[in-house]
Amino acid sequence: MLDRNVFTWNAIISAHIKSNNLDHSELLFNTAPYKDSVTYNSMLSGYANSAGSETKAINLFKQMHSVRHEARVDEFSLTRMCILTAKLGSSWYGKQLHSSMVKTGNDISGFAVSALVDMYSKSGCFDEAYNVFNGCSYGSVDVVSKNAIVAACCREGKVDMAMEIFSNQAELNDVVSWNTMIAGYAQNGYDKNAIEVARCKERNGFRWNAHTFTSVLNACSTLKCLKLGKKLHARMLKQMINLNSNPFVSSGIVDVYCKCGNMKYAELIHSRICVDNMFSTTSMIVGYSSQQNMSQA
Repeated sequence: MLDRNVFTWNAIISAHIKSNNLDHSELLFNTAPYKDSVTYNSMLSGYANSAGSETKAINLFKQMHSVRHEARVDEFSLTRMCILTAKLGSSWYGKQLHSSMVKTGNDISGFAVSALVDMYSKSGCFDEAYNVFNGCSYGSVDVVSKNAIVAACCREGKVDMAMEIFSNQAELNDVVSWNTMIAGYAQNGYDKNAIEVARCKERNGFRWNAHTFTSVLNACSTLKCLKLGKKLHARMLKQMINLNSNPFVSSGIVDVYCKCGNMKYAELIHSRICVDNMFSTTSMIVGYSSQQNMSQA
């Protein structure tokens, strides 16, 4: 293998990372006679995506600064580290990364902005997240960065701000944008708003998917609206939504029937779920308990 070039080594290392064989990837990386930015970024991504390997990702990132003759830290390296920092919730390290991105001019693209917004938001620094987005020039805002700040606003409970940003440059909105706004309303207790935005989503030509149903079912459950619950159930059947493939959808419809006191329908749906679903089971227990049926619970 020593006669192979850097492109071959990169392809082999990447293949092992994609097959979740991180140990072998690491061995190949350490013995590869040729390395470039792609080699380092592939390994960095592998470490960052593997639970328990976060420290290795940080150490490799530090190493990249000392091997500039082989590889240079680029936008991919920095945004990957932003995503890792969001996962770790380290605002101090995140600010160091942001500073490095500004100095190297890697903070401009929509991908970079969305990574920074997500990192600050998940690290408990909403003001910094908003300032990053607000500092974008009008033309540099894309759907990825816009979705990131809408999600950040919803996470912070600022649904009015989220809707204002969502409504601005509406032509950018995609399925993720709509689902984020619907989920934001539902998770913050604005159940009727969530249902209305879901209806508006359809009127704008976007088909409901499993994420949409999950949020609307959550809102319906809170409102204890059996009529709407049955309509949602019928619609799921019509769209052939597989209850076994999404535990949140299946538990959502079970929860609606339980909250509305229709345990017969809840039992029927629960019995047809072919995979273990603790959310559905919990809903059944709560439903039986609310009707003082402790033997069934």
